[in-house]
Amino acid sequence: MSKIKYTLGIFLAVVLVIAGAVYIYFAHYAPLKPDADTEVTVWYVNNDTMWQSFAGLADNYNKGEGAKFGVTVKTKAFASKTELYKQLDKAIDEKGSLPDMVVCDTDYAAYMAKNGVLADLSAYFGNWEASEFNAEMTEAASVDGSLVAVPIAAQADVFMVNIKLFSDFSAISNFEKLCSVADEYYSRNGGSFFTITDYSLFFRTAASQFKDEFDAESPYETSNKNCKYIYKLLAETAYNRGFGAGDEGAAKQVGEGKLPCAIVSSVDVMRYAYAIDADAIDFAAYPCMKDGTPAYVEKVTGITMTKSDTNSERASALFIKWFTSNENNSAFVGDSGYIPAAGAAVSISDFDIYSELQTAIAERRNKSERYTFAASAEYSVNSRNFDEILNTIMNSLN
Repeated sequence: MSKIKYTLGIFLAVVLVIAGAVYIYFAHYAPLKPDADTEVTVWYVNNDTMWQSFAGLADNYNKGEGAKFGVTVKTKAFASKTELYKQLDKAIDEKGSLPDMVVCDTDYAAYMAKNGVLADLSAYFGNWEASEFNAEMTEAASVDGSLVAVPIAAQADVFMVNIKLFSDFSAISNFEKLCSVADEYYSRNGGSFFTITDYSLFFRTAASQFKDEFDAESPYETSNKNCKYIYKLLAETAYNRGFGAGDEGAAKQVGEGKLPCAIVSSVDVMRYAYAIDADAIDFAAYPCMKDGTPAYVEKVTGITMTKSDTNSERASALFIKWFTSNENNSAFVGDSGYIPAAGAAVSISDFDIYSELQTAIAERRNKSERYTFAASAEYSVNSRNFDEILNTIMNSLN
C-alpha cells in the first residue's frame, strides 16, 4: 500500500508541475497575438547614445519577432523632450491622434494617465512581469500601486570635476562651500566655476537631503523654506558669476577643460564620452547641503501605451514585453550611462570614463539614503515649468 501511495504521490507531483508550467505559459508568456496584422507607432526622443539604435532595433523586431505575430512597429524620433511633450500636450488638449506607445519620463506618463489617454497596463503587465523590473524604478513608474509605464532605465546626477583645473575636493565638500569657491574662482579667473544641467532633479535631490519633498513650484511662488534656501544659494552664485547657466553640453565643457566642474546626468557623461579625457576627470562626492544628509534620487524613463483598439494594444504590449526583457534591456542600455530596469549594466566600454562613472554612481547609492517618488502628474507639470523658469532666471543673471 505504501508503494502505491508513494507512486501516486510522485504522479500527482509531476502532474502539478506540468499544470503549473502550462498555467505560467498561458497566463504570462503566451503571445498576445492580434487577430489581424497590426501596425503600431512609438514616439521617443533621440538625443543620447542609448536611443540612437532604437529605430534599428524596432526594424529588427519587425523582421523577426514582430513578423511572427503580424506586428509592425513604426518609430518617430524627436530632438528633445520639450519638442516631444509639446506635441503630446497638443494632441491631449485637442483630443487629437496619439501614438500607440510613448517613451517618456514616468511623471509625464502619470500626466497622460490623469488625462485619461492611457491603456490599462495592469491588463498586460501584472505582478509576474513587474517582478522582473527594478523595484524602485517600478515604484517610480506607478500611481497608487498601478503601472503607468513600463520602466526601461534611470539616470542619476554625478559631480564631475576636471582635476587639471581644480583638484581640492575638500574645498567643495558641501554645496555651500562649492558656491563660495565658485564666487572666488570668478573673481580670480573671470569664468564660471560650475553649472547644473537638470535643475528639477538637482532640487529634488537637494530637498531630500533636508528630508523634504521638492514641490517643483516656481521659486517665486513656493512657500517651502528649504527650496527657498537652495534657490537663494544658487541665485546669489549665479549673480556673482561663479555659477554659469547650464545645458546638456556641460559634461563636454568639463571634459575639454572649459569648465572646472558640473553636476551632470550620468547619461550626459556618456553622451560626450568621445570628448572626455578620463585622465583629466574625477567624480567628487555629490555636494550635500551643509545641514542635510546625502540623498540619492533617480530619474526614471519608461514606455507607456495609449488607449486604442484591442489589436493595437496587444501589438504594443507584445513589443514592450520583448523590448524590456532582461536580455534586450541590458543590451539596449549598454554603456549609455543609464541604469537598466531589467538585467544588468554592462561592465566594459570603449570609453575609459565609463568605469569611473559606474564607480561614482555606486558610491552615491551606497553612501546616500535612497528616495523614490511615485509617478506624479502634478510634478510633471510643475517641474517642466520650474526648469523653464530657472533657465530664464539663470540666463538673465549670466
